[in-house]
Amino acid sequence: MSARIELRGVSKTFGDTEALAPITLDVAKGEIVTLLGPSGCGKTTLLRLIAGLAEPTAGEISIGGDTPQQARRHKHIGFIPQSPALLPWRTVEANAELLLDINRRASPASPTTSVAELLDEVGLGDFRRAYPHELSGGMQQRVGLVRAFALDAQLLLMDEPFAALDEMTRTDMRHILSRLCEQLGTTVIFVTHSIAEAVFLSDRVAVMSARPGRLVEDKTIPLRHPRLPEVEDTDDFFHLTTSLRASLSSGMNR
Repeated sequence: MSARIELRGVSKTFGDTEALAPITLDVAKGEIVTLLGPSGCGKTTLLRLIAGLAEPTAGEISIGGDTPQQARRHKHIGFIPQSPALLPWRTVEANAELLLDINRRASPASPTTSVAELLDEVGLGDFRRAYPHELSGGMQQRVGLVRAFALDAQLLLMDEPFAALDEMTRTDMRHILSRLCEQLGTTVIFVTHSIAEAVFLSDRVAVMSARPGRLVEDKTIPLRHPRLPEVEDTDDFFHLTTSLRASLSSGMNR
C-alpha cells in the first residue's frame, strides 16, 4: 500500500519566528523523497505537519485525499523517530508486534507481510526471542523498521532514524531500508543530514534552505533500481553527492 502526498503552500510560524516559508511539494505513490537541509531549517517541523502532529499556519496537506489527521485515524501513517524506543521487557518479536497489537484492538485486519518474515529480511530471525539489552544499536533500529513496516502503512515518515549509529552500521541500515522499500513499495519521506544517505535511498531529494526553511532544489536521483551497495562506488554517485553538496551550501546562505 502507498499514498500520494500533496503539499500546497504549507508554512509554519511559531510566535514571531517563521520556521517554514510556503512549501509546495508532491510525492508520488511508492516514491522515496528525502528532506535534506541544515540544522534548524524546519525538516522535522515539516515532517510533523505531514504526520498531523501539528497544524500548518497556512497551506494544505493531502495524504491519499485525506487530511493528515484523517490519515492518522485510518492508520495510514507510520512514524520512525531517531530512537527505536523499544520496551525493555518485551522480546524483539514482541517489540516488533507492539503497534500491531495496539491496532488489533480497533481492527482485526491482518498485515500483508508477517513480522516473522520482516525479521528474517533484516537479519534478525535468530534474535526474535532476544531482549533489547542484548542487541546492538543497529539491531535495535532494525526492530524499529520492522515495527513500522509491519503496519502496512501507506506512508512512512522517518526522522533521521540512523543519526545515532556509527558510519558502518548506518551504511548497512540504508541498504536494508532500501531493500525493504523496493519490496513493499511504501511511500517514504525521509529526513537526514547525510548527503550519501539521501542519494542512495531517494528517488528525489528536496533540498531546504536555512530558516525559514524553503525548497531550493527538487533533485531527481536517476540511479537505477534496485539500489545495490556497489552503486556508492560509482562516478554517478560521486557526481550526485557533489551536486547536492553545492545545493546545500547555497541554501545555507539564502
